[in-house]
Amino acid sequence: MDQRDVLGEALRRLPAAARRELQRLVDPLDEEFLRKTLPDARAAERSTWNAQAWWRQRLRER
Repeated sequence: MDQRDVLGEALRRLPAAARRELQRLVDPLDEEFLRKTLPDARAAERSTWNAQAWWRQRLRER
């Protein structure tokens, strides 16, 4: 989660051209993460930190 948080922060702060290039690289990784995880319906109950970003609202499949 920490690494995706860093990427999210970089995407917010980068100039438009660099942001688009990084987003082009991150999108396939996000799609793979979504395929390999399940939604956590209780993420918001755990903490506001979990509720703030979609990648913190996912559970690994078992």
